[in-house]
Amino acid sequence: RLGVLVMLLPRFLWQSLVAGVDVARRAFSPRLPLAPGFVDYPVGLPRGAARNVFELISSLMPGSVASGGTETRIEYHCLDTAQPVVEQLAVEERAYAAALLPGKRHG
Repeated sequence: RLGVLVMLLPRFLWQSLVAGVDVARRAFSPRLPLAPGFVDYPVGLPRGAARNVFELISSLMPGSVASGGTETRIEYHCLDTAQPVVEQLAVEERAYAAALLPGKRHG
């Protein structure tokens, strides 16, 4: 499914840019509140290459980094747990599942 992954490249690059700007903005602006902590995301992807790629890609979301997990959950460290992190992760997982798990419907 290389073609699908290539079509997702602009999304990946845009998210990298947005994440970098957002983290820098939060780090240098005392007015922006932060609520750092951990959230658990109930992942649908099985352990293996597809899930590893999803963890890598999703770590580009502004202020979140995959930091562990179990068979059914990924733990993310977030700069602001008040943000809709779990909902954003669900959107990303659906977007990438078609490319990461060819032949399977997801979400």
